[in-house]
Amino acid sequence: MTGYPLDLAATAPAPTHPSEPLRPGTQRAVLFTAGLLGVAGDSLLRDGPTGIGLPLWVGVFGLNAVSLAWKENRAIGREAAAWLMSAFAFSAALAWRNGDALQFFDFAATLACLALAAIALSSPTGAVWTRQVRTLVMAAINVARTALWGFAPLLLGIRSTEPEHASRRAGTWHTIARSAALGIVVLAIFGALLRGADPIFASIVSLPDFDLALTASHVIVSVFFAWLVAGWARGALREPRLGSEAPLPIPQLGSPEITTVLGALNVLFAAYVATQIAWFFGGENFLRAHTGLTAAAYARSGFFQMVTVVALVVPLLLSTRSLLRPEPALARRHTALSLPLLALVAAMVVSAALRMKLYVQFYGLTIDRFYPLVFMGWASVVLVAIACTVLRDRGGFVPALLMSGFAVLAALNFADPDAIVARVNVDRAARLGADKLDVPHLAQLRGTAVPLALSIVLDEARQTPAKDRCIAARMLLARWSRHPAPSLRATGDASWRLWNADDVMAMRSVSAKAHALRDVAHRSCAAARETTSELPAPQR
Repeated sequence: MTGYPLDLAATAPAPTHPSEPLRPGTQRAVLFTAGLLGVAGDSLLRDGPTGIGLPLWVGVFGLNAVSLAWKENRAIGREAAAWLMSAFAFSAALAWRNGDALQFFDFAATLACLALAAIALSSPTGAVWTRQVRTLVMAAINVARTALWGFAPLLLGIRSTEPEHASRRAGTWHTIARSAALGIVVLAIFGALLRGADPIFASIVSLPDFDLALTASHVIVSVFFAWLVAGWARGALREPRLGSEAPLPIPQLGSPEITTVLGALNVLFAAYVATQIAWFFGGENFLRAHTGLTAAAYARSGFFQMVTVVALVVPLLLSTRSLLRPEPALARRHTALSLPLLALVAAMVVSAALRMKLYVQFYGLTIDRFYPLVFMGWASVVLVAIACTVLRDRGGFVPALLMSGFAVLAALNFADPDAIVARVNVDRAARLGADKLDVPHLAQLRGTAVPLALSIVLDEARQTPAKDRCIAARMLLARWSRHPAPSLRATGDASWRLWNADDVMAMRSVSAKAHALRDVAHRSCAAARETTSELPAPQR
């Protein structure tokens, strides 16, 4: 055996390379850059990491990161540059797509890419592709820990590393700044009291009129971003190099533990797959005989539990492999027990997909059902990567994990999940009948699904119940007309920060058909009131 890609149980201590503190000039540059990006973060992101504000901030962040690395004589490798550009790309997706779940994943991917850029910068050789899972996790923990310390170590480091004459000069400026700050605070407090005590004095002396709560919020947000930026820069430029992490005192697993855990799971998963084969070939009669459920009711149960099982198998296999004693025979036993387990999990993935297909056939597709399906597909790729790398004691699992995950997310941004859900449901209704289309749910979707929902609501030739048409028309008007939140974000002060392509497209689509949509809403709601009282109140 040449080595273990996930060897967490190495007993020989790795060589340590204590990280050198940043030079005083670089420390001052980091503090200045952190302050700049803190103010920029308050200006661009105080209303949330959506719209065009986030990619602008990430772009400025990346340029400043490159400048700081050059100042510290640290080369920007292709890997670090690729992660910075990937962070910018995923942040830009928040100004493109407006689906809530997709925006969450894009934001998480942006943070992950920035963390990976810091890990890559901390090692001149690049690090992410060549690191084992254990060292990559430890490096990520180091980046998070350093970011939490913020700029406090830098303030202390400047004073401790500066020459004596520079320290005296800095001390003079600090004294002047403290004196000015104390004087301003004292004058503001007592001046306000005296102005309230005498109107004549108040007419002569005027204090700046500012909102203390608003000012405090700006300061807090600016300091928050400055703190994280300084911590990120410090971690990227002075963290220990690859191989400097000390081994953790983690217990090792032997043959009894591995055989018991993986053997028991193989038996359990085999029994489960056998039941899935039985219902697949036995059909609804088998389901009624053994569960009392119809095919529709059976399709609604168990899918998300299977998703959880698949999600837990990956860390289980990685952790058990990493905790093995360094014995070739034990590694072979782990592989022999893991391969059938992977085959059984693959069968469970197929069963889950078939159950979801049945679910969609009876009830239609939703965003909450779409993303677990995508996750199952990505998990299948990860399981194949484990079989080809980890279980064969070969490297490459980390690149496969990262690149497949980011590729799936990029594909989701281009495909637009809301539009996929809308098209699947419309096609289903075309096959099974117009009454199978949940028009109010269609009106709730975002992205490029809005024009499709608009056309369905306005198509009075469709056999859509008046109540559903009424609710859907009001939903579209309430969300995308002139006054709701997206419109206010697009027309308010500094609205360019929150610009979103999908929001603009949806508002233009609804505005172009607003008169016809109101007419349909008025007539369908009037018709629905004759048969039901469960309608939302008219929008005012």
